[in-house]
Amino acid sequence: MKSAKILFPVVALFAAGWSLEGAAAMRVGAMSDATSVATPRNGITKQDVEKRFGAPEERAPAVGQPPISRWVYKDYTVYFEADRVIHSVVHER
Repeated sequence: MKSAKILFPVVALFAAGWSLEGAAAMRVGAMSDATSVATPRNGITKQDVEKRFGAPEERAPAVGQPPISRWVYKDYTVYFEADRVIHSVVHER
């Protein structure tokens, strides 16, 4: 009976379209099959992002503590904590 209690939530997650790897399965920096948009990898600096991806269309100032800022590009937005990428989000089409 114990295995059924554990197995049911796992099966439910897969049925809902989740993977056990969660966010780790969506490697930022790689091109997604669904979107085909290359985005900056987590951990690289703002300077490296600008070198590799060009200047953003918009730069939102940092807010909060730790300071979180964002750069908006045509197809995606990059979020920074201080000077490092923490996440990239591809825009809906």
